[in-house]
Amino acid sequence: MRAWLNDFGIGVRLAISGGRTSLARFVLSTIGVGLAVAVLLLAASVGPILDARAARELSTAPDMAPIAGVAPTLQVSLPSLADGRRIGMVYLRGTGANSPVPAGIPRLPGPGEMFVSKALAEVMTEPALRDRFTERVVGTIDHQTVRDPQELIAYLGSADLQDSPALRVYSVYKFGFPPQDGRPLEQDALLLLLLGSIAVLIPVFIFLVSSTRIAGIERDRRLSALRLVGCDNRQIRRVAAAEALVSSMSGLVLGAGLFLIGRQLAAKVTLFGASVYPDDIVPVWWMAGLVVLAAPVLAVFAAQFALRRTIIEPLGVVRHSKPTSRRMLWRFAVVISGIVILGWRVNQDATTGPPDSAIWAVTVAAGVTLVLLGVPALLPWLVERSVSRLRGGPTSWQMAVRRLQLDSGTSSRVVSGVAVVLAGAIAMQATFASQADELEITYQYTTSYTRASAYVLQPGMAEAERVLDSSPAVGAWSLTRSVELRIGDRTMLAEVMNCDLATRMRKVPDCVDGKVYREDDIDLSAFPTGSKTTIYVPSFDNSSGMAPAGEWVVPQGIVSIPYRDGPDAYIQAMLLLTPGAIAQLPPIKAAATYTIQLNDSVPAAGDRLRDALSPLSWRAGVTTSESRLYNSQQETYLTIRRGLLIGAVFTLLLAGLSLLVLAVEHIRERKRPLAVLAAGGVPTAVLARSLLWQIAIPITLGVVVAVLLGTVLAVQMMLVMHNPLLIDWVGVTTMAGTAAALVLLVSLLTLPFLRSATRLDSLRTE
Repeated sequence: MRAWLNDFGIGVRLAISGGRTSLARFVLSTIGVGLAVAVLLLAASVGPILDARAARELSTAPDMAPIAGVAPTLQVSLPSLADGRRIGMVYLRGTGANSPVPAGIPRLPGPGEMFVSKALAEVMTEPALRDRFTERVVGTIDHQTVRDPQELIAYLGSADLQDSPALRVYSVYKFGFPPQDGRPLEQDALLLLLLGSIAVLIPVFIFLVSSTRIAGIERDRRLSALRLVGCDNRQIRRVAAAEALVSSMSGLVLGAGLFLIGRQLAAKVTLFGASVYPDDIVPVWWMAGLVVLAAPVLAVFAAQFALRRTIIEPLGVVRHSKPTSRRMLWRFAVVISGIVILGWRVNQDATTGPPDSAIWAVTVAAGVTLVLLGVPALLPWLVERSVSRLRGGPTSWQMAVRRLQLDSGTSSRVVSGVAVVLAGAIAMQATFASQADELEITYQYTTSYTRASAYVLQPGMAEAERVLDSSPAVGAWSLTRSVELRIGDRTMLAEVMNCDLATRMRKVPDCVDGKVYREDDIDLSAFPTGSKTTIYVPSFDNSSGMAPAGEWVVPQGIVSIPYRDGPDAYIQAMLLLTPGAIAQLPPIKAAATYTIQLNDSVPAAGDRLRDALSPLSWRAGVTTSESRLYNSQQETYLTIRRGLLIGAVFTLLLAGLSLLVLAVEHIRERKRPLAVLAAGGVPTAVLARSLLWQIAIPITLGVVVAVLLGTVLAVQMMLVMHNPLLIDWVGVTTMAGTAAALVLLVSLLTLPFLRSATRLDSLRTE
């Protein structure tokens, strides 16, 4: 035991006080391990973050189950937008002295009063929100009941809120439910989560292992010197393990510090529309324990694994000779095993149906992991084979190729982290696109919209129409009604709109009130001229949603207009009716719908229209292209997507930092040869280009491997999900370009270190 402790003590002293070189290696390794540990601790906190958000949502959820002796609170939630930011507006009215109060506020707001979240209180003085609210702020909502620190939400009091057939007004007898265990995810959502989590975490572990192998050549020289003074091979391995253990333990401390610092800044950072309370970022204890154990264990394992082909002798290290060629068979076997597992899963599901979710998740996760592990497995072999055949070229190219021929493993290992991110991103992109298509989710929403629609409850129609006539944000508007025309079991859809809007938005030429229009590709053979149809209009009085409202005779002279492309150019229904063509429609009882063409010369016209209609409070709402609502399944999908994109951003940043650490280590390790080359007349620009090629060659090959395996994995995912394959090759090209830009950025950041290394005083012997 004393001998072991003595060997470990030597390793610790060499790591910390072995001169500038050892100290630099120790610092770089500590930074590398620390960054990886911080990301892993953040990943271990995802579960508590989601649980805390869900608990806050449940704390204010309305319970409509009647309770004897309780006067209900009427509630209606109407989301709004301001400057692209979503605002949750909740109108409340108590019906008695004991009406329930939502958690987070001391009492129900009275008429003309409102409670706001802290984030909303901070931005209410901005121009986009200055005219939105006429109510007086009487308090701030407790943050323990607000899901997100940046969430904009307001509880507004109303004196006349009442149930309406056109609006979901709830009679709430109690607010809040106890925290519940999360409901199991659907198979496709679970697949997305598995794929994204694995794709995000594998690069982190790659970088963690790579960080412990920085400056391996100099370490071998020190170990050779120890052999010269009498250490045997077992002692050498213990000394190497101690060196790795020191940097990993210091990296653990640094990583924990970075995690704690980042935790305090979390509330001020918004990524993909989400932010987190610092108190929620608490790692699961057993996951944090695994991270604490994994860092030193992986460090020691990597140090011992690096010595497997190195014979350290008193007079030198055999590693300086040409390395043994890497074997190919096991590397391809990793990928093939993953494909086989996923293929077996597809066949099993097709034969017996989806099995128990736990079994399904384990097999799919195993298959995905093996395919993605194929990237770091194949890349070193591919780089070695590729550079061994390269000859000639510019001086900088030859220097880079020769360096990679001697030692391509370190570059390949770190670059493989970027390649895994790219491969996982390609597979996730295809999976996302397939799910978005199936769930009818679109992302191309912008603030440069020209169309809006407004609903107005009776009796606010007259006031709303005065606003639409006078608002500079409105270019044209029309009261629009959707009707069904039926003959027996045949149905034709029609839209009623005035000529002003039909001309300007639907591009109807020479519109005349009283005319009927159709596009030239609409077949009306089932509704011949002169036939009588029954008119059905939307109704809230029956479950079918439609009610008969008289008869209409198909007129002569229906005007055919050419089809025009674009979201606002075509007729939304089979027929476009002007008001004079169907004057027998009954008056609107519950709610009116107005279609509006916004004035594109007015900045933020949609927000200005919302401001103008705000005096109608809960009786009116404006919908634009960016204010789409999603159902629970779509929200689950979008939440997973948002979380994985945030994780991918952190992983990409980690990959960039790992490349920078690698490049700096290359320069530091070759400081003396670089100084000799500079002294011999080699321009610094040539040396800089050489370093660029040393990273660019592996990452180019990494992109090839990533695109290939990412596409293979995407195909497998689509087979598992039984969805059509959708790959956005423009997106793939963008991601590959991002990897190339990352290389260029790293190269630019290393220039100051290169200039320092090529000074003549670097030739001095320390």
